Amino acid sequence: MRSTAASCLRRAGIGLLLVAGLTACSAGAPTHSRAPASTPPGAGRIPVATVPGPTDQGSFDAAHAAQVLAPSVGLVIANQRTGGVSEGSGFVVASQNGNSYLLTNDHVIEGSRLVQVLMPDGQHATARVQGADALEDIAVLRVPGSLPVAQLADSTRVRVGQPVVAIGSPLGSQGFGSVTVGAISALHRTLNNVGGGPGESPESLADVLQTDAPINPGNSGGPLADGNGRVVGMNTAGSSGASGIGYAIPSRILQRIASALMQGRTPGHPYLGICYLSIADELAIDPDVHGYGVYVELALPGTPAQRAGIRTGDVIEAVDGVDLNNGQTLGGVLQLHDPGDTVSMTVLRGGAPVVLTVSLGDRPANGGGACPSRP
Repeated sequence: MRSTAASCLRRAGIGLLLVAGLTACSAGAPTHSRAPASTPPGAGRIPVATVPGPTDQGSFDAAHAAQVLAPSVGLVIANQRTGGVSEGSGFVVASQNGNSYLLTNDHVIEGSRLVQVLMPDGQHATARVQGADALEDIAVLRVPGSLPVAQLADSTRVRVGQPVVAIGSPLGSQGFGSVTVGAISALHRTLNNVGGGPGESPESLADVLQTDAPINPGNSGGPLADGNGRVVGMNTAGSSGASGIGYAIPSRILQRIASALMQGRTPGHPYLGICYLSIADELAIDPDVHGYGVYVELALPGTPAQRAGIRTGDVIEAVDGVDLNNGQTLGGVLQLHDPGDTVSMTVLRGGAPVVLTVSLGDRPANGGGACPSRP
């Protein structure tokens, strides 16, 4: 794993376990993202296969979902520079001009000297890391040949209670193509202090899906899919302190980051620059706080938030008309945007709504500064 910059959120520790593989990766130098490899000649813009519409139409059929998706899911074997081996999963999202591109977690392949991909039909190849983004824990692998491609659904249309399947290799080659079944148990979770093992540094993910489909070591990088076999997320972590809780990076975030990496670009990360608490946490401190959403403790100097006029004591209730209630989080909305995008924020100030226009920045490598400690 790698260290990540300090966030401007006040955090409570959450016990989690990255489910990369059978041997923990070694700690590397702190990094924000690794430069993507150049796109192969003639590749141009590489499309990620996506489908529109709801992800829960029709009756749920786990066997059908597995039949559709499993041919696109491979075992990722990463030989570490330190001598160990990390195993995880990956799935093909594009195939063009004689190359196929797989998504996996960055923590699966970080610190590796050799990465190989083994597919269910027996095909295997040495993979090149096309690009990796440590902050979102996403990596793209490139292998020669034309492999079956998985389709991504729109994760913003996933609903709590919707049944899903998780496919991966929880026991390495012994668990190849293992399928587990569950439901989406929550949306827009924020994972803080995610730990991967001894000697590894914690990381944070701003917006993930929560599922009760069993997520075990070796499932990292594998798909979480709907009943039609369309990917709604990428499995990344399981809870070490609770039973039946796993987490997946939403497909909309996967698509945004992967598209940049496959084109040889370094992905941007939307940045606002505030210290804040959820209304639930603020109510425990100040029972008289009004509104819903997030309470702004501080707009950090020189940030997009300060330039937009966001102030201490503001309560951000909506972004682009999306209310920050019923589980919707600020990070969940902002993660769908690129740096430079302009968003409209509705804040409650002194009991009256105020609409502010914010031009999002790119997250600084140092995380953007530290938030003051509350007495």
